[in-house]
Amino acid sequence: MKKSIIQLVDALKGKLLEFPGIVTKLERKEVDFLKTLLAWIIKSEEILSTYNLSSVSELAGIRGKIISARFSDNRGSSEKKIQLKIASESLFDVQKVVLDTLKPFELKVEECRELVRQLLLIIAQTKTIKYSSDLPFEVLVNDIWQFILSNEQLKAGAIKLKTSLTLADIQVLIAEEINIEDF
Repeated sequence: MKKSIIQLVDALKGKLLEFPGIVTKLERKEVDFLKTLLAWIIKSEEILSTYNLSSVSELAGIRGKIISARFSDNRGSSEKKIQLKIASESLFDVQKVVLDTLKPFELKVEECRELVRQLLLIIAQTKTIKYSSDLPFEVLVNDIWQFILSNEQLKAGAIKLKTSLTLADIQVLIAEEINIEDF
């Protein structure tokens, strides 16, 4: 079963939005910087692992490099300072792995969002579906999706959406992009 790409995009964007706070902790030399960074990496790994994305191994490798500083044979520098140095040098790489993983999925969602907008515009012009405030909004969303599936001219769009997204994601995009006044 396909997993929600919209949820993946939202989760990875959420992690990236947390990243400036981690950098700020480093800048301010806050004692919990390392703990916060490692927790961020682990949570990002969990998201990537849930979607069976191989970039999880890149994050794990970087995390391993940061952790391995604890076992360094360097004399003269404290293990903590070495670990902080490696962690701070790894910040860009960690962020880049998540961002590079996000970009193709984000692009796919935006392409599907644009297709949904076009389909909604066509459907609105036909005036075949009317919104009734007596019925739940989900009924309108489902009626629109069924119309897209059954209409010969719109079926190609439905196929493109179905091959790219889960049904739940398609319904979310329809719900987000619909302009009730058009129906």
